Amino acid sequence: MSKRRKILSAVLSGAVAVSLGQGISVQSRAETETSAVREDGNALRLWYDEPSMQGWAGISDNDAWQRYTLPIGNGDIGANIYGEITTEKLTFNEKTLWTGGPSESRPDYMGGNLESSGNHGETLKQIQQLFAEGKDAEASALCNSLVGTSEGYGAYQAWGNIYFTYEGIDEANVTGYVRDLDLQTAVSSVAFDEGGTHYTREFFVSNPDDVLVARLTAEGAEKLNVTITFPSSQGGTTRAEGDFLLLAGEISDNQMQYDSILKAVPEGGTVEAAGDSLIVSDADAVTVYVNAETDYKNDYPEYRTGETAEELHSRVEKAVEAAAAKSYESVKADHISDYSSLFSRVQLNIGQSVSDKTTDELLSAYNSGTASEAEQRQLEVMLFQYGRYLMLGSSRGNSQLPSNLQGVWNNSNSPAWSADYHLNVNLQMNYWPAYSTNLAECAEPLISDVDSLREPGRVTASIYAGIDSAEGEENGFMAHTQNTPFGWTCPGWSFDWGWSPAAVPWILQNCWEYYEYTGDLEYMKERIYPMLREEAVMYSSMLIKDEEGKYVSSPAYSPEQGPRTAGNTYEQSLIWQLFEDAITAGELAGEDEAVLNDWREKQANLKGPIEIGEDGQIKEWYIETKFNQDADGNTLGEGYGHRHISHLLGLYPGDLITEDTPEWFE
Repeated sequence: MSKRRKILSAVLSGAVAVSLGQGISVQSRAETETSAVREDGNALRLWYDEPSMQGWAGISDNDAWQRYTLPIGNGDIGANIYGEITTEKLTFNEKTLWTGGPSESRPDYMGGNLESSGNHGETLKQIQQLFAEGKDAEASALCNSLVGTSEGYGAYQAWGNIYFTYEGIDEANVTGYVRDLDLQTAVSSVAFDEGGTHYTREFFVSNPDDVLVARLTAEGAEKLNVTITFPSSQGGTTRAEGDFLLLAGEISDNQMQYDSILKAVPEGGTVEAAGDSLIVSDADAVTVYVNAETDYKNDYPEYRTGETAEELHSRVEKAVEAAAAKSYESVKADHISDYSSLFSRVQLNIGQSVSDKTTDELLSAYNSGTASEAEQRQLEVMLFQYGRYLMLGSSRGNSQLPSNLQGVWNNSNSPAWSADYHLNVNLQMNYWPAYSTNLAECAEPLISDVDSLREPGRVTASIYAGIDSAEGEENGFMAHTQNTPFGWTCPGWSFDWGWSPAAVPWILQNCWEYYEYTGDLEYMKERIYPMLREEAVMYSSMLIKDEEGKYVSSPAYSPEQGPRTAGNTYEQSLIWQLFEDAITAGELAGEDEAVLNDWREKQANLKGPIEIGEDGQIKEWYIETKFNQDADGNTLGEGYGHRHISHLLGLYPGDLITEDTPEWFE
């Protein structure tokens, strides 16, 4: 941030009250109770009059899961509600269930690093020398050596599905069907009438009690007769015992232990165990509590708690029994109090009203241009708050891991991009709204996770850059495009998408902003500055001088686009920002003046970071003259047709391009 933005943002840790323009304001709940909840309805309620799998021609289960189900979560446990009538389905997830990492079959797991590829910095030095000698083609070819292995990368896993199969309901006779998700309470509901009976369901995931809760009721002529099953997506065996469904096992790939318990508490009826099912008979209501854990621990290099299967099971059972002993009403009240204390900090009023359209009808009207102005504003407010809801559902202050590509929700054992942690924009983007929408606590798992990369990242820095840290020294850590919960810090198994050492300076911006928004000086000194300092020390050592005496990082690659060069706008801008934040933090932390002066000198003499080309464009590569062409008219990369604008990181989220740099700003 520019200095004036830094001063402003540091005081924004309380309720937000910022004018955004004519007719638009963001207010704290203390200032208004009517922005989000109008007397004529709830503007923050997603609701539908059909189950997820109905009303959509040719829809697949996977498509329904991604597009039409309603997600709930507490930061670690997640589920998606389908809202089906006779067989309700919930996908179930717990965020630490992963393949990959240390394993009996991988006793020498090293986070993907290959010593033969990096040669402790020798390969990097050869590439730098070739670029310096103008041998760009040879340098580019040698870049292909800066890779790791895919062995042990792994993927985020689906835990299983929970089914509630009703007896005695004729779907053809169902009336008044509604399913919804209240963003203000993080409670999802289903309700309908059939045969003189009113059926309801409520679902939420409590952070204070660490359980998924489902409550099913029947009021009227019929009672609840429901079969509950919890099949594994990992090949584990589910067995019923008393009022429990027990699902536990071990992932064959890495021997990670997992354990889960579903407990059913009926009212006015009975529950009995039958093989892999619980049978609820003639009940007025049944409340279900589910907890799940693994023996994962973010502790390099083992990444395990060291628990026995019995100890893990005891931990899960304790959580379930404690929640059940509190009663449904108490667990729900504590859940809403905990969640709303965070969610209710910010309300957005842009002139919305509460439409009588279902959410899918409202979206269709918005896209077709037939929604009223007030309805358009409602959908926009809902989208804004839905983003905050998903943040709260997938990353809380007590979460073991940050929000990954799917957040916490995942319905596959081979998800896209492994549902991993991509440090070349995705993880950063997940957390951009955390501070500006007053959810700073939600970023704490991110800060902890980045900190956990330092130890394995020093191995990567040593192998690929020749940066060594002796005991008591912290001379630099490297991570690149991809990361997993097992300290995966290597450059990936392809240079073109994998090599991105500036990914760490980029994600450190998200960490530094915690201080900018909260003003918590002690937290910054203890948790954030050590990371900034170590990375600034590394880049100060890694930078080389070009023929003009400017410092440059080499080799560099603008994410997913060529060419390979000595320095580019993407990486130089991120290095500038790293020094900017490290210097600011170091001044506050009382850093040695000689260290600060070294960083100041490096920052002041960086190549670029911004250069303007002949077409008035901000160059993506310093060898660019006209837009996307070198001096000989050769096309340099995908350029304008590519979806990335990595060379504009100095504009956002960085502080390099502001109103204080009018030429670049223009």
